[in-house]
Amino acid sequence: MTSQSAYFQGVINSEKLFNQQVDQFYFVISPTVDFQKGNSDVFEASVQLSSLYKLTDKHWLKLTGGVDMIQENGLDVSNDKFLQFRHTFSLTPRSHTFTFYQLQNSFTLGVKKRQLIGSGVRFKVIKKEIIRLDFGVGVMNEIEVYNYDIQDENKFRVTSMLVFKQTFEAVAIKNVAYFQPNITRWSDFRLLNEFDFTFEINEWLEYEVNYIVRFDNEKPDFLEEQIDQYITSGFNIKFNK
Repeated sequence: MTSQSAYFQGVINSEKLFNQQVDQFYFVISPTVDFQKGNSDVFEASVQLSSLYKLTDKHWLKLTGGVDMIQENGLDVSNDKFLQFRHTFSLTPRSHTFTFYQLQNSFTLGVKKRQLIGSGVRFKVIKKEIIRLDFGVGVMNEIEVYNYDIQDENKFRVTSMLVFKQTFEAVAIKNVAYFQPNITRWSDFRLLNEFDFTFEINEWLEYEVNYIVRFDNEKPDFLEEQIDQYITSGFNIKFNK
């Protein structure tokens, strides 16, 4: 199986990972490997691990991590890693808090270290069997250390999201949009939209395709483009208890 990873997108989209009912424990592994030999030797390997554990009916813990590595003739073309820990607490049947810590690097975006600490509230606007619409808003501290000789960034951003999901038997369509402006200067903002198509093969295996668009209105000077687009695909192996 092959895929093109988007760990470097700047936002780890954990909002879409767990949409079905979970009794106590949920675990997903999404591995990909790609080899190419000939005029050049290319090796790509990536894996994303996602888990959820219900401490109680109100307290949930989520842990997500991943690695994406691409080498050509033994040299890194991409080498990205991320880790996110998230806690949610149910306030009402239609609302819950979220608190998260995220650590990652981005070879493509020139980020040696990106650390996020944030918290907020998410609301279920529409909650039906085949369709859901959620809205969330919070605040996060963002620290970025670059691979270039420029000043590190330390900002506070609003983090807001709109999450839509619709299911058709074995097929699910999801769209997650993020808007993250700098609290002190709203012209410094980032947008991310991820459209996700998932086909369930059986109760433990599904195939997923994503189209992701990322926009940074005040990108670092060493980057040429404000917009990045990604298409990713691969299989998800699920374990549920």
